[in-house]
Amino acid sequence: MKKILITTILASVLIAPLFAAEHTIDQLGRKFIPSAIKVKVGDTLRLKNSDPFAHNAYTDDMLNEFDTGMQSSGQDAIVTIKAKSNFDIYCAIHPEMQLKVTVE
Repeated sequence: MKKILITTILASVLIAPLFAAEHTIDQLGRKFIPSAIKVKVGDTLRLKNSDPFAHNAYTDDMLNEFDTGMQSSGQDAIVTIKAKSNFDIYCAIHPEMQLKVTVE
């Protein structure tokens, strides 16, 4: 039984990236576009800064915590969804920016 469980876990870790998708989130006009997104564990978010000024995207969700740091104009940051958890992403520079992430 233990061997089957370990094999199942290893298989899901190795196979999940094969089905992972990349989602582009634009940071433009001090907004995340789109403002809400549905993703799966293993998917990546490409946070693209299309504004002429810096952004700093982050979440404090315990399961998917990240901070992109200062993101200059034209710079992309890539974040991988690690766990099933619904959370919000904010910009540390522009507190009005909010992206709702639903992990299916």
